[in-house]
Amino acid sequence: MSSQQDSDTLSRGHPPYISGMSLQVSVAKESLGFSAAHFLTLPGHICERLHGHNYRVSIMVEGPVDPATGFVVDFAVLKQAIRALITPLDHRVLIPTGNPALTVRQDDQRVVIDYAWPEWLVVPRTHACLVPVAHTTAELLAEWMGREMMRALEGAAGERITRLVLEVEESSGQTAAFTINREG
Repeated sequence: MSSQQDSDTLSRGHPPYISGMSLQVSVAKESLGFSAAHFLTLPGHICERLHGHNYRVSIMVEGPVDPATGFVVDFAVLKQAIRALITPLDHRVLIPTGNPALTVRQDDQRVVIDYAWPEWLVVPRTHACLVPVAHTTAELLAEWMGREMMRALEGAAGERITRLVLEVEESSGQTAAFTINREG
């Protein structure tokens, strides 16, 4: 096919994706972060104590370019999806609801965590964020967030995404990454 034919095909929007071409786009911005407290259930480990981090989230997606838009995924869509995911975590205590060492109870006013003893930690309900992970490590937060981002992008471009890498940086130089690979 000649360059003119390629150009004509693309201008008409056919084929729906540029065949055989895969590009990556990523978003890693200081503004895509959140501050949160958490703890780990590792007896005697320093991180068993309640402590906090200023997390940053970045994402890379790969796939073919949509010739109608010129995007793999619009940067604005990526940023909006990340913000929707991290906003509920910001300035909260992250509570891992999948942790078998914890019993988590809540009412309208508070979240009560039984761990080493009953009412080991009591947090005002508005200060807590229940996260469906076993531990609130950077690794498991990255996995949960990566899966959530793939679901969030399904309507916008998820069918084109062949690879997604989501990174959670808990402090400078300490990053966990989760990757989803799928056939295009």
